[in-house]
Amino acid sequence: MNKRGFTLVELMGVLVILGVLLIFTVPTVTKTLKNSEENEKAEYDNTVCLAVKSYVEIKREVYPFTISLGELRDEGYLSTSLKNPETDSLDADSVRVKISMSSGKAVCTYQ
Repeated sequence: MNKRGFTLVELMGVLVILGVLLIFTVPTVTKTLKNSEENEKAEYDNTVCLAVKSYVEIKREVYPFTISLGELRDEGYLSTSLKNPETDSLDADSVRVKISMSSGKAVCTYQ
């Protein structure tokens, strides 16, 4: 008699192999997603800081200097579509960024 199909032992073996693969891949994928979110936030902060720094240098302002994100958008230093990755929305115009010099480097902080 010619039987077709898999035995229970074969199916259990496949499930064990898949389980072992999941054990190794899920933490890696989770870590990668977390790192990408952190990198996205850092890149957003860097973009805003560079925009403020450019504004200060072009307008010949003095440090420390504070400006709102709305003003940066209106002046063309920030894209009107740049969204905060934490809130997934445009930051309110009331969000202000202060740039100051510390040890010869420009440091940006949100207010």
